[in-house]
Amino acid sequence: MTKVQLELFRTKEQEERLAYKLESHKKGQLKREKDFNTIQGEFDRAGMIEDLHYKIEGKPVWSSEPREFDISSYKEPTVTETIDVEFFGATIKVKYDKYYSHDKTLNHVVGSVSYEKKSNWKNGSYTDKILFGNSSLVGSYRNVKASTLKEKIEDSVKIAKNQKESDSAQMKTINKKMKELQTKYPDADLSYDTWRGTSITVNFNSGSYIKLEQYYNGNWNEKSSYDANFRKLSVEEKMDMFNKQEAKKSK
Repeated sequence: MTKVQLELFRTKEQEERLAYKLESHKKGQLKREKDFNTIQGEFDRAGMIEDLHYKIEGKPVWSSEPREFDISSYKEPTVTETIDVEFFGATIKVKYDKYYSHDKTLNHVVGSVSYEKKSNWKNGSYTDKILFGNSSLVGSYRNVKASTLKEKIEDSVKIAKNQKESDSAQMKTINKKMKELQTKYPDADLSYDTWRGTSITVNFNSGSYIKLEQYYNGNWNEKSSYDANFRKLSVEEKMDMFNKQEAKKSK
């Protein structure tokens, strides 16, 4: 579509659209400033510390910069107007730690925070309560007090640290066992898995394999196995082999 830059001679409808968009922009930036002040005020009252519990992105000041507005209707070619408008330059985000086991990394996360104001009727008057939300810290569809959010942030640091230390200890155990197995079976291919437990798979050149799982007591036991040669036997050969096995002793 044709794009036209206007400076003069706007139609009445274009003037109205531009006025509406300028007013919407102004309201949005005023809300941005109000949200910033509300969040920072509640965080400070809860004892939260900048750069420890939260981060200010940008500067909490107003500045002017040009912005392009589309003032055409859907029936017209695209018509834009560039006008200098005021922006509030800062937002507040929470800081917390998160450990990702798939790549063994501890991440310092900066995430968005939302809030809602709840009014409660108590002792003949309304009292306002500000609640905050971040899905990673408090779950979806749930908001908490600033003091609770502070606790969640501090807990995230401890939890991530413990998870990293636990994974590190787990990997030391896995590496020790794999080194032991590789020494004993130098031609085998070894792999490990830490999804829903700790296991090591030993693949032999014959196509057979055995999967070992570490129990809570630290011992490694067979989880599953596959005997490639056994699979090649006929039914008669398997029955003959079973027939030659030692009889089961009665208890």
